[in-house]
Order: sequence, then C-alpha cells, then structure tokens
Amino acid sequence: MKSRFEQINVFATHSLKGNPLAVVHCQEEDYSTETMQALARWTQLSETVFITPATEGDADYKVRIFTPAEELPFAGHPTLGACHSWLNGRKQAVVHQQSAMGIVEIRQEGNQLFFEAPPLVVQRPFSTVEQQQLIASTGLLPEAITATKVLSNGPVWHCVKVDSVETLLSITPDYSAMGDLKLGLCSLNPEGEGLVVRALVGVEATEDPVTGSLQAVLAQWLIETGELPEQYHAQQGACVGAEGEITIKKRDGKIYVGGHSTRVISGDITLPTD
Repeated sequence: MKSRFEQINVFATHSLKGNPLAVVHCQEEDYSTETMQALARWTQLSETVFITPATEGDADYKVRIFTPAEELPFAGHPTLGACHSWLNGRKQAVVHQQSAMGIVEIRQEGNQLFFEAPPLVVQRPFSTVEQQQLIASTGLLPEAITATKVLSNGPVWHCVKVDSVETLLSITPDYSAMGDLKLGLCSLNPEGEGLVVRALVGVEATEDPVTGSLQAVLAQWLIETGELPEQYHAQQGACVGAEGEITIKKRDGKIYVGGHSTRVISGDITLPTD
C-alpha cells in the first residue's frame, strides 16, 4: 500500500542539525503493529510516527510512535515533528494530538511549535543497582554527580545532573554496562541561563540527538528546585553533530517544550499490508 511519507527535522533551524523523524500518513487499519515496528527498524531513526484520523472527539489527529526497538506512549520530537507534518504549512494556534498518553496540546508560536509536557507519572530515587549501572556505563566519579532522579512522562528517564559542561561532554558511554537504562545527563550552562543535555539509550546502544520527552522532565525537575528559571534555552546533540536548540517556557503552571521543525524529504512510501 502506498502512503504519504515525510522526513521532518526537529529542534534545529538547520535542516541537517536537529533530530530527524519519519512520518507516515495513513488510515489506522492500513498497517499492522508489526509492519509499523518493522518500518521503524528499517529507517533506523530514533523514532518513526504513523499519523491516523483521531478516535477521540477533541483531537485533531492520532499518532503512534515507534523506536527501532519498541512502541512509545509519548515522545517529544515525534510530537512536534508529526504536528509540523500534519499542519503542512497551515496556521493553527492550538493543535490537539492524540497519543497513547492521551491528548497532548501543541501551540504554534511564530515559526515554532511547543508541546505541553505531560504530567510526571514516576518520580523516585535511583536504586542501588541503577546507581552502579550509571557509574559503570559513564565512568563518572561520584563527586561529579550533583543530583539524580528517575522521572517519567511516558518514557522512563534516569536523570543525572553533573558538575560541569566539560564533564558532561567528556563522557564516553559503555552501553554494555548501561543495561536498559535511558540516561538523561545534564549540566547547567555557565554561559547564561540554560542547560546542556545528553541522552544515552542503553537498549539501543545509541545517543539520541535531541530529546523532547527528556527536556520536558528535566524542566519539570529543575524549575521546581529553582535551579533554572521559568524560561530558558537548552542545547543537546553536540557529541553527535546535532546542535539541537530547545526552548522551555513555564506558563500558568504548565511546562511547554518547543523548537523549530523543517520538512526535508517528502514523497510516498510503499509498505506491505497484512
């Protein structure tokens, strides 16, 4: 079956410096979950999204989000990239995107899209085993780790604040020791108010270029502790050549995560039906 296919670059103004996303526009019954997962493995991008008509009345459309290894209930850069693709150049101040996490609100402000961060569903300390995995997989000295917390808004992130950007960027991950942890490593940016971030995904043995879900939980954590202001800019992806740029805003008690998106590839894709 032939479907509309696009590749959208998210969280960068340069079309080759953000996080690419594959987007397929289809009907919900067109492809099986197995075919969707197979395409995500084939693209080898951090996520592939299928856009289908909404099944809840308040939503504009529905998404299913896949990594090469699994389906996710929510993820940040697919949320913005799918919205950019669905809008297709149209202006709409507020968009409601249906996902497995429920309805996500997306706001269009100028040339940027912002999603409302879903509420945290997990907030807990690292276990002893997780702390050991962190040390073994990053080589961080205990004194370089200033705070840790396990946070989830769908994906579960093991969040780690380190003492400097230099320490953060010097980490060479050992994915074999990471297990299934998703490590969200960050440091306050000394060059102004903001954050520098790295996302290391153990099960996929890869560093994600720019990660909206992680940026959301870090904002919810560090704004609440007073370590970051209610509006700031974050950088991610320097170690993999991505140069991602993220804007965080807190409004009316809600965290919004945003950035620029660009259509890079547009055409059709032919996939098997079951």
